[in-house]
This record gives sequence, structure tokens and C-alpha cells, in this order.
Amino acid sequence: MITHEQEALAHAIPPPAIFTTLGIANVAIALIALIGVVGWIGIGRTDIPDRIAARLNLPRVDAARLEPWVPVALRLGLAAMFVTAAFGLHPRLGYAVGESPVLFASDLEFRHLPGDWTWLVWVQVALGAAFLLGVWTRVASILLAVLVLLGCWLFTVDMLAYAGVLIGTAYYLLVKGGGRLELLADPDGLVRRVASVPPGRPQAVLRILTGLSFLYLGILYKFLHPTYLLAGVEFYGLPLFGFPAEVFVFIVATVEVVVGILITAGVMVRPLSFVLVFAFAFFSISMNEGVLGHSFLYGIVFALFASGAGRWSGNAAPATTYQPSPSV
Repeated sequence: MITHEQEALAHAIPPPAIFTTLGIANVAIALIALIGVVGWIGIGRTDIPDRIAARLNLPRVDAARLEPWVPVALRLGLAAMFVTAAFGLHPRLGYAVGESPVLFASDLEFRHLPGDWTWLVWVQVALGAAFLLGVWTRVASILLAVLVLLGCWLFTVDMLAYAGVLIGTAYYLLVKGGGRLELLADPDGLVRRVASVPPGRPQAVLRILTGLSFLYLGILYKFLHPTYLLAGVEFYGLPLFGFPAEVFVFIVATVEVVVGILITAGVMVRPLSFVLVFAFAFFSISMNEGVLGHSFLYGIVFALFASGAGRWSGNAAPATTYQPSPSV
């Protein structure tokens, strides 16, 4: 995350030609991405992944065993996010630690809002404690959704970068509850109200909203405003792997859109979860974001790995020779 001054300067710079004019580089990258998407979806709709896993004797993912820990991972990710946001522990570049409390993320700063909204700091602290301890998780998830809607009203389009994954997480926890290590279970009446939700739907909603969020970020923040990422690349000195900076940014934008499409489609999301872990680690280390830079996304990555796509996916039916654990 660059400073406000750097952001203003980046906004005044015209985007590189690779983002505005067709050329060999962007056409080649786009064609490779298209072939990758078609190939990934095509392979995912066959039994090839199952046969490869069986031939390599890879251990299957025991979704039934891992699923109760998905809410725990989501709760811990939310708790870390709320604590760091409330106390400004992961500040935007240009601010000292603890100087600027925010809502959810470092670019949603209370100081730029009209009026005094800093009381939301204590709302975040309370929700962080509830998710950390597993106290009335379903109730806390409803309050999380309300807070996201309030954030959309306060920060308008800036909140959309986070709204999808947060609403998806809130819905998952509303239906599934706190999972293991829950300190205080939800009221019975609320539990009964969500008991009829079909298995796999919470995972599918979480997956689809996550995928759409990546699509939104890739298109709006990378393709339509590439100078922001380009400024970050130059400021932090990110490794470019031999590419010119503008080509590297175009590749990053393309990869983010491709990942968003594949997650939304729900095709082989478990391998995609490893791609996300690598991407988060790369940018966290390269841009000095710290281990909590993507804390609320780590739980979602674990959910994708543990439970797969859920319902409404483009995966093929499990092969008869190799039976992976079913998605839930």
C-alpha cells in the first residue's frame, strides 16, 4: 500500500501502452491466459486429475475431517483482521503503527470520514474477541454483515474490494457456526433457522464471492488503474523476473483475473489454493506487509483447500478408480 501522495502522483500518470494499445506482448499474454483457462476447465471436467492423483499415490483430502476446522480458520483470520484494523497495527505507508485505526483494511481510514466514526474501533474489538473465542459465532457473523454494509455506505466503492469475501465469510459462519474450539454456542433458535440450508451451499457462496472479488480487483485496480501497482512495484523494488515493470504488472493483472474466473467457476480449486498462498506470500514479503497482511484471506484459502468447490462447480464427477473426499 503506497502513500496518499504516491497514489495521487500515480493517478496523474497515464497508463502504460501495454494497457491501452494492442501489441505483441499483451496479445501473447492474453492468448496464453485464454488457453490456460480453457485447458484448466477442460481438464477439470474430466477424470484426469483423479487418475493423476491415483498414479502418483497422492494422499486424498479428507474433507469430512477437515471441514469442522474451516470455521476455526475463518474465525481466526477475522479476529486478526479486526484487531490489526482497530488498533492500526498494520498501517498504510506513511503512518506509524497505532496512529490510524481503520475499518477492516489499511485504506479504509476513519480520519478521512466526515464526523466521528472511531467508535467503530470498539465494535471491531468486540467482534474480534467473539470470533477469536467462538462466542455466538452466528450472531457475530450477522453483525459482521451489517458492518460490511455500513462500510459500503461510509467508503462507497473503496469498500467493494473487501465486501465480497467478507460477506461470503459471514454467510459461511452463519450457516456452519463456530466449528471446533467454540466457547459459547449460538442460540438454539438461530441454529434451527439455518439447519435446512443444503450442504455445500455455504462453501459455494464463499467460493463464488471470493472469485468475483479477485475479478473485481484484477479489473478495477490492475487493468483500469495499473499505475497504482506500478508505483508500488517501483517503490518496493519487487522482483520482476526479467520482465519490464509494465509487462510484469500486466501479467499480475492477468493472473488475478484468471484465478478469479477459475475460482468462480469452481474448477480444481484445491490446486488454486496453493497459487493463492504463493501469491500472498510473495507480495507480503516483497512489499513488507507482514504476516498479517492478508490475515482474513488465509482462512478462505484453507476453506478452498479443505472443502473444495462446494455446490455449483464445474468439476467432473469423481472417478471410480480414485475417490477423493466429497466437497461439503
